[in-house]
Amino acid sequence: MLNLNQLKKNGNYMWRVAATGLSFASFGVGGVVIGSIITPVVKLTTQDPVLRQKRTQKVIKHSFKGFTEMMVKLGIMTYDVQGLEKLESSRQELVIANHPTLIDVVVLIGLMQEANCVVKQALWANPFTKGPVQNAGYILNSGSEQFIQDCVVRLKQDQAASLLIFPEGTRTEKGYLLNQFQRGAANIALRAQVPIRPVLIRCTPSTLTKNEKWYHIPSRPFHIQVKVLDPIYLTDVLEDMTINPKNVRHLNHYLQQFFNQELLKK
Repeated sequence: MLNLNQLKKNGNYMWRVAATGLSFASFGVGGVVIGSIITPVVKLTTQDPVLRQKRTQKVIKHSFKGFTEMMVKLGIMTYDVQGLEKLESSRQELVIANHPTLIDVVVLIGLMQEANCVVKQALWANPFTKGPVQNAGYILNSGSEQFIQDCVVRLKQDQAASLLIFPEGTRTEKGYLLNQFQRGAANIALRAQVPIRPVLIRCTPSTLTKNEKWYHIPSRPFHIQVKVLDPIYLTDVLEDMTINPKNVRHLNHYLQQFFNQELLKK
């Protein structure tokens, strides 16, 4: 027979499976509400496109923050942030983060006062997310030269919000520290001539990684640690600021090694 502790453990696990399902269902419902009700209202009541963008970003920020706190209150996860003030005050920086879990972007957007963000084609085309991501001024990642130019133009605007991007391009494979960095982030930083703000994300125990279903939850609540580091200045990495493939490769390699070293630290 199972002892009392084992029964409690099993009960807690089943609760967290159900609560995780409820959380993601709520996230979907919230997306529909934002896309079908809140975003159209913001669009109708705000003629200025810059103000509309700021208001939509604020709606998304508070929605993502609320989702994160809901998961905490349901006992699914915990999290802590080191250097939050650096992220809150970030302006005209390229914020880059590793990508160990499905909810990294939700956690980070919920922490930033304002943020430009890169979104995939699927979100741009989805009828429920199309309105919010376009009204928020998020940038479509089409994998083209135009995508790079859109990011550079946005970062060069006066008092622009920082741009959040994940250089891995997708979530880290389970059991791996990092995927290979794509060169888009390095290319954008070099062309825009902006500081790079590294954000380290650790998830213990590992969950919601690449190719891992939402219901494959760990045996205990997972903990996400977010560590916001000091900015990396291009002049400290490159001998010259010439925009060419060699400098992009060098900067990308530096960033990959930097994240590897930092993530290996205890």
